[in-house]
Amino acid sequence: MKKLIIIFAFVFSLLCNIAYAKSVKFVQITDVLYGKANSVENLQKAIDDINKMNDIDFVVFTGDNTAKADADLLKDFTSDIKKLNKPYYVVVGDRDVSKSKHMEKEVYSKKLHKYLGRKSPKTLNYTFKKDDIVFIVVDGAKDFITMPNGYFNSTTMEWLENQIKLNQKNKIVILQHFPIANKTNNDLLYTANAIEYLKMINKYDNVISVVSGHFNKNDEVSLNGIYYIVTPSLTQNCYKIIEIDKENGYQIFTSLVRND
Repeated sequence: MKKLIIIFAFVFSLLCNIAYAKSVKFVQITDVLYGKANSVENLQKAIDDINKMNDIDFVVFTGDNTAKADADLLKDFTSDIKKLNKPYYVVVGDRDVSKSKHMEKEVYSKKLHKYLGRKSPKTLNYTFKKDDIVFIVVDGAKDFITMPNGYFNSTTMEWLENQIKLNQKNKIVILQHFPIANKTNNDLLYTANAIEYLKMINKYDNVISVVSGHFNKNDEVSLNGIYYIVTPSLTQNCYKIIEIDKENGYQIFTSLVRND
């Protein structure tokens, strides 16, 4: 009996260590532009790499997943990312949706859910949790007019703030296509209501990072305790590994992978 108790205690301890890992580690792939020259090959190379990694918790695709708003491209893109042997999440970008091309956000969302399967989110704004960290996926794309800059409408902003409030006991990482604090040389790419967005999240101390793409550059900046990460496009054969060290105050470490 004593031996059984010792074995049970060891197994319980092991399970606890697995359940409460010391860090959360994920891969960000952005601006795949599926359908553009070499995009399929670039995506496959990245998937092959990631499938060999044993310490990655999930993969997130932060928008502009297809080169243009097109149902066939979206279907082929989702078919390819299903080759990942890890969980994956999809964020919408400005190139992914277009009312004039009959790919309004509602249509895109339904097709994405259909292609990825019933377990995928039915909306473009959604949350998921890894250990004690809540990840919030936020839609800032405009489908009614073709513009390269993002805009987070009032409904989305209200939803986002409610999610932050609901999860005040958890650290939060926001995943979206459009940067709100990083700089670019192209003024047309700036998010229209970035200042309003920044004022809102700065009211809360549980938001630790905003991860985005869109600018086609590698840029990271820390402002008011929030780490803003921008990753280059996969067309540049780049993706990023992001690790959140929970043991040391939720410090964030990144590694840019160049898959040439």
